[in-house]
Amino acid sequence: MTSIPFPYRLIGWLRAAVLTAALILAAPAAGLAANLPDEPDAFIMAVSDRAIDEILTPDISTEARIGKFEALLEDAFDLEAVGRFVVGRAWRAATDEERQRFLKLFKDFNVFNWGSRFDEYGGQRLNVTNVVPDGDKGYFVETRIGDQDGKPFIVTWRLRKRDEGLRIVDISVEGIWMSQTWRSEYAAVLKETGGLDGLNNTLEDRVAEMRAKSDL
Repeated sequence: MTSIPFPYRLIGWLRAAVLTAALILAAPAAGLAANLPDEPDAFIMAVSDRAIDEILTPDISTEARIGKFEALLEDAFDLEAVGRFVVGRAWRAATDEERQRFLKLFKDFNVFNWGSRFDEYGGQRLNVTNVVPDGDKGYFVETRIGDQDGKPFIVTWRLRKRDEGLRIVDISVEGIWMSQTWRSEYAAVLKETGGLDGLNNTLEDRVAEMRAKSDL
């Protein structure tokens, strides 16, 4: 069976930085868009302060945490834009059914990949250090997240303006963009399996494995 490569070369940074990023944004779906500010720095900080306090409560179950993370992906990210980018030309060659199946599997794959790692969170907090306009399309929001040794990670959030408000389309950890990493990793699977349908089959197998391991 073809495996889905995971960007393990990033794990040293991702353990603290992206796990924090995930938790920062895992706010409950209800009222998420309505309660978030339109200013990019306030957008990141508002969700950060709210989510870290809510998702890490001692009595929350793994199932609840994963559910909130799924809500994050649907409500705070532009999943279709990210998904189209990471599969590149394969998106244009795919059918509508293959595209919709991929977006669902892409979300599920990330939900279980990161949702199973929440226990590694060590209480890091985020501070916004800079906001740079990205033309008229959105913003780059630079933040610092401290690790357990007191050495901060630089995490940059790429935000895009959408009709429903700001949405996240990418995350950079110490200058390495996650979307570019995923695109490179997925390209190898697409080449081996022959297209988006083959990638979908591989993702489906991996999601089933992760779901079984999490007992959900």
